[in-house]
Amino acid sequence: MQLRYVRAFLAAALLGGLYAAPAPAGTRNFVAVLNGGQETPPTTSNAFGVAFLTFDDKTLALCYSITYTGITRTAETAAHVHGPAAPGAPAAIIVALSPAGSPKNLCVTLPKANKKDLKRGMTYLNVHTMDNPSGEIRGQIIPTK
Repeated sequence: MQLRYVRAFLAAALLGGLYAAPAPAGTRNFVAVLNGGQETPPTTSNAFGVAFLTFDDKTLALCYSITYTGITRTAETAAHVHGPAAPGAPAAIIVALSPAGSPKNLCVTLPKANKKDLKRGMTYLNVHTMDNPSGEIRGQIIPTK
């Protein structure tokens, strides 16, 4: 199980580096690796995933591409960006993420008040399920550069 998390992290790091390269001026790239061990409290879920995000400073558009495995579309009850919070700390919902299931590929408007928290790595995303209503998997949103 730990090897799966290591592989997911390495894939995210590699893809995050590739994904970070073409960012236009005023746009920043972020990555998150999701698993049950990062939830508060940690879950025993074998589900894991990766998220690639871009943020536009001018429009406040937070665009995301989130893929995970180990959670069925019908089991997911919600997905959100939360903050401000350091790893392992809970926080309020900032924005909801849709559609239900994996993959998720959309944009939302981040409130201006949360812009600095996002850039400092003080936000996270998580996926909630019927079995884990507080969150089954979580990943800290980290700037790629």
